[in-house]
Amino acid sequence: MYKGDFQYLENINEYRLSVVLMTDSFFYGIFDTNHCLVSHRSFTNVRFSSHSSIEQILMDEILKLNFLVKKIAIHTEQNYQLPDRDDEFLALLPGLEFKSKKMEKLPGNRIYNYFGITKHQESLLDSLFEKNSYKLNGMPSLFCGYHLGDFDDFLHVHIDTSVILLYIQKNSKMVFYNSFKFNGSNDILYFILAVCRYSGLDPMTCKIVLSGWIERDSILFRHLAGYLGNLNIINDSQFKLSHKCNPECKKYHYFLHFMNNLCAL
Repeated sequence: MYKGDFQYLENINEYRLSVVLMTDSFFYGIFDTNHCLVSHRSFTNVRFSSHSSIEQILMDEILKLNFLVKKIAIHTEQNYQLPDRDDEFLALLPGLEFKSKKMEKLPGNRIYNYFGITKHQESLLDSLFEKNSYKLNGMPSLFCGYHLGDFDDFLHVHIDTSVILLYIQKNSKMVFYNSFKFNGSNDILYFILAVCRYSGLDPMTCKIVLSGWIERDSILFRHLAGYLGNLNIINDSQFKLSHKCNPECKKYHYFLHFMNNLCAL
């Protein structure tokens, strides 16, 4: 999401903030009351444990505005799903030993998602925004919320700069979510085919939805289309970009922000 930054703010008292927090990145999008994305900014290669690294985020004047809503979407490599709530299990989760642990019930599913953010990430959020004034959700919860009411079996593939997020829904229930780092188009194809095989989906017939940094006329899309028979880039009429944006900015580039903003979680 590092491409396509822009800023077209007008009425500073009526904005909604979406933050996408990743392992080494911080992205924010601002929506007006009509849910139109009017601003986006990227901070990449961030070391959240280093004050000098996060200082540019702390000094960002836009983030000091009073927002109607502040929603934080968390991407983390460690997500654990359980069929029943088990708070004692939190202490046993590998990879979360030194993190602030979170739990959420996935919308439309009898599944609880456990994840964590680092203490440094949480401290940054509390420094930027008043503690408990923002809503924090993991990616599995947001995908479930966004696709609530979809009855088709499908795979949703979100492509970021070096990581893909894969979400599979069957019989209106989440059956798979994970993310993988990639180095090229062959890696992306490999992970898609692997999760299709794992979930019992036929890659030539199942519905596959793409979002993120991909173009229909790109080499990557053509490469994937050679192995995937029902491939489409997401097109949601609820997604709106400022009319002042560069035409190269596409709504599906900012899918994570639109999903975060629209989901009533």
